Amino acid sequence: MGIDIREETIELFDGEESITFLHISDIHLWFSTKVLKELREIILIQKPELIVLTGDYYDLPQGAESFRQFLIEISLTNRVLFIRGNHDGLFGKGVSNLLLNIPRVEYLESSVFHYITKKSNRLNITAWENREQLSSKSRAKNILLIHNPEDLVEKELEEIDVVFAGHLHGCQFIFFKFKNGTYFPGNLYYKHCADRKMIGETTLIVSRGLGDTLPLRWNCSKEVVLVKIV
Repeated sequence: MGIDIREETIELFDGEESITFLHISDIHLWFSTKVLKELREIILIQKPELIVLTGDYYDLPQGAESFRQFLIEISLTNRVLFIRGNHDGLFGKGVSNLLLNIPRVEYLESSVFHYITKKSNRLNITAWENREQLSSKSRAKNILLIHNPEDLVEKELEEIDVVFAGHLHGCQFIFFKFKNGTYFPGNLYYKHCADRKMIGETTLIVSRGLGDTLPLRWNCSKEVVLVKIV
């Protein structure tokens, strides 16, 4: 199964300009690095302004080593923003800290990344756990990264424009899609089991991911999400 590139458009800039995010999530690396090679090719072709990563990059320490090397390579040409997922801490800090202290790779769970576009539009990007650092008085657009969208608290999204999430994998089996965008049977267990949905005025983008601890999927393609903000 190859990698699908799902395209989404979000209106934040009133059509003044267009910038592109590449959203990558849930790679679950073991020994093979084939998926990383495919990702490098996608990044080379798509040339996103920012790459956002929402966790679960490896299932073995060897996978963490491979993913660190991947981050080093793509950061030479791209700015990368990431958070960790629940799998990324399974082997302790000695392994999870391999992803830290790479130039142009920003770990957002305790900081806010401020981005100014070519036409001076401002974006504040951080992790869900760090949302209180976002100023409600700022004229910037606010973007959050969260691993599991089920952890969102809807009443705390009033100042948030976009949320990127992963974790759910589309539940790996999709029998059909409801008109509201949710997948069956995943929506029986997870209310945010969808590609995209609105929570009030906030756009939630959920990636189905690129790998699974148990590699079984049906009608649920592996994907990255190319998000154009206009």
